[in-house]
Parts: sequence; C-alpha cells; structure tokens
Amino acid sequence: MGPFLGIVKLTIKTALRSNVFQLLLLVLLFCITFIPTTIAGDGTAQGYIQVSLKYSLAAIGFILSLSSIWLGCFMMSRDTETYQIHMVVSKSVSRTTVWLGKWFGIVLIHLSLLLLSAATIYFIVSYQYHRQDFSEKERVRIQNEVMVARRVYYPKMPNMDNIAKQELTRRVEMNKKIGKEVDESSASMNKMLQDIKREVIGNYSQIPFNSMREWSYEGLPINYDGPVFLRFRLYVNKIGGNDQRLSNGLWVAGFPVPEEANSEPAKNVFEQKSAGKQKYKFVPQALSNGPEQIMTGEFHERVLDSRFISPDGMMLTAFQNFDPQRAQLFFQPADGPKILISASNFTDNYFRAVLVLFLQLIIMAGLGCAAASVLSMPMAIFVVISYVIAGSFSIILSGSSYISGVADHIGYYMGNILLLVIIPMQAFEITHFVSGGELIEFKLIGTIFLKYFILRALPLFILGIWLYNRREMGLVIRK
Repeated sequence: MGPFLGIVKLTIKTALRSNVFQLLLLVLLFCITFIPTTIAGDGTAQGYIQVSLKYSLAAIGFILSLSSIWLGCFMMSRDTETYQIHMVVSKSVSRTTVWLGKWFGIVLIHLSLLLLSAATIYFIVSYQYHRQDFSEKERVRIQNEVMVARRVYYPKMPNMDNIAKQELTRRVEMNKKIGKEVDESSASMNKMLQDIKREVIGNYSQIPFNSMREWSYEGLPINYDGPVFLRFRLYVNKIGGNDQRLSNGLWVAGFPVPEEANSEPAKNVFEQKSAGKQKYKFVPQALSNGPEQIMTGEFHERVLDSRFISPDGMMLTAFQNFDPQRAQLFFQPADGPKILISASNFTDNYFRAVLVLFLQLIIMAGLGCAAASVLSMPMAIFVVISYVIAGSFSIILSGSSYISGVADHIGYYMGNILLLVIIPMQAFEITHFVSGGELIEFKLIGTIFLKYFILRALPLFILGIWLYNRREMGLVIRK
C-alpha cells in the first residue's frame, strides 16, 4: 500500500506543476465565476436558473474532461520518456501498481476540483437568484419547475415491433397476390422490418389537422396532492424543422369517475377504489376554453390538478390539432408529452448530476492512461480525442430520424455497430435534467455505470495495464 500511496502523492504534485494543467485551472475558475454571474437568460427567473445551471455544469464537465485526458496521457508518458519509470520498476513495485496509482491520483485531484466547482456554482446561482428582483409568481414557478426534482412519467406506447411485423406480413402477402416478386431472405426481411418500424413510429408521432391523439400514463402516485406538470414540445410540418411558428391546439385531460354504482356510499372516488368495489372511466375535460396558441419547436409546461390521477395511478391526456394553416403537428416521443411529479429536492438532484460528471472524469482519465501506456503523449492524446469524437458522431448517426439512400443506411448501421464498443459523451450529458427540474434516477446512473464503465471502459483499462506490463521500456529513446 505504501508504494501505491507514494505514486498517488507524486502524481498529484507533478500535476500541480504542469503548465497546461494550471492553464486549464484558470479557465475553470473563469467559467465557474463568469458564467453564473453574467448570464441573464430570457429575463425570467426560470430562464436565468436554467441557463446558468446548464451552461455552468456543461462548462466544468468539458474542461475537467480535457484536463483528465491531458493528465492521463502526460503522467503515463512522462515517466517513460524521461526514464524515471526504469528506476521505479527496478524496485519491488509492479507496473500495475504504477498504472493504478497514477490513474487514482488523477481521479482524486479531479474529484476535488469537481466538488469545489459544483459547490461554487451552486452557491453563486442560489445567491444570484435570491438577489434578483423577481416577482413572487415567478419565484413560486421556479420552486415548482426548476428548483425541484420531478420524476418523469412517459406515456404508454403501443408495441411498435408487433405493429411493424403485422404490417410486414400484410405487405408481403399483398405483393404476392399481385404477382410481384418478394425477396424473402433474412437480410432483406430484416431491412424491410426496420424501415416499416421507423414508418410506424413516424405515423404515430403525427397528428393531422382536426384530429386528436390520446396518451395514457401508468404508475403515477395515487396519494399525491401537489401540482402535476404536463411537459411537451411539438413541431409543425416536420420534426426538427427550422420553419417553426405559432400553431393552435387544445389539451384535454380525463377526469376519473365511477363507472358503475357502488353498493356502499362513499365520500369520494378514492375511498370507493380503496374498498375494491369500484371501477373508473375517464371523462374528457378541456384544459382551456378553446384552442390555444402554442409556439412549436419549444418546450412548454401546463399545470394540472392531481385529481386527474385515478386511484389506480393512471392518467389520460389528449391533444387536438387546430393549426390555422391545416398543417400536421408532430410529437417526438423523447419530447413528450410527459408527466412530471415532484419526488425529491433540488440539492439531491444537483449532486446526482455531479456524480454522473464524476463517472465521466473517471473514464476520461482511464482512457488517457490506457492510451499512453503504449503510445507517445501526442499520439495518445490524438487517439483518445478521436475515440471521443467517434462516439459523438456514432450516436448522431444511429439516432437519425430520417434515412434515405445507401449512404444514410450505411451511416445508420455503422453508428449502431460503433456504439457497441465506443463510449458516446452524450450519455453523460445530464445538465438538462437539472435545469428542467427532472429527477436523475439512480437507475439511470446505474445503467451508465454498468454500460459505459464496466462493459466498455474497464476492458480498455485492463488492456492498457496489460500492454503497459508488456511494453519494452528499453526500446523507448528520447530524441
């Protein structure tokens, strides 16, 4: 344990003397003090808090990630190129201990910087928020929508796989009836199935003019009596287009009422349900007196009454398209509509986000150490940065909503294949959860840890340690 701790201490001391690391520290200090104190948002309390939190956390995550990569590559290659490692391994210290000591030292120093930066941003944003001259109405809204951790409930989706398989069977039978040749090979059928599935999802997302789409939610808390938030973003004409504009629509929610008479009188519908003798149906109620103007392409939230939640934890919402130009409206599944209900406090959620950023720094430091275990420092930095960029592009390619032509299909499948072995940095982008008041579930954190640290990063760490032990140090010549 003594050699390990000694390497950790030496790593921290050497890092603090690095000019590049000191420069990154100055940039970090500038970001955590400049961004929260200068950004004003859209002039509202909600906009100020959201923009400050999102930009500040994203900035410290980016800078500390660069610092982790730099120090990982610098610390591992420096001792090799200056021949200091030759003296260390000549003693009773294994190269594995050296590798782990340097990696742990880099992680430790960045953990300290992350906690210090996150705490500073937290107090600066809180101070700036309380000293701003916001109205009481805005402050109540910010407490309900941003300075809180709300659990997200997504609507129950139909089984798209079964729908796509049924449609594939129907099309194959129809083509055979009209005498059209059908390629029934496994590759061709799989491709047709994927194309049909994307088509089915696209059709489910659209709402034609004067049509209504319903969504049902399950598993909502039955004894909750606080505000319920409906969060959504819709598009006009096509998803993600730049020509978004004002549109009109009407939101409807279902109010649960007894479906049949109860043999015993009860004061309210909740008591009837708890007695186990009552079923319920949803009576539609408009949430406004008529169609409302809605700016497409932007997120919106509506406050609903908790009485819309049935005693069995269900809720029903619907939206009717009254676009003035009779255009189609689209709801992207990831953008809702979704239900948000308060489940924890803001501080707890904030430091869950910090935990996810810490996992990112652990992985970045390990990748730098693994690459520099066998490569020179410039080449190691190039390899790690290329790895990170490839992961970012892969998730963009695999998430394409519109695919046409051979090139698009190649990019789509290549992106999915690369994501099996590459870590996309977008997976650690959780600042929108904090700024949007959405709870970062421990299930999500566990998934990130298992999927990206255990299954992807850890094998690369082990490979780096193995290569480091196999490397012939005598062949390293400093020019």
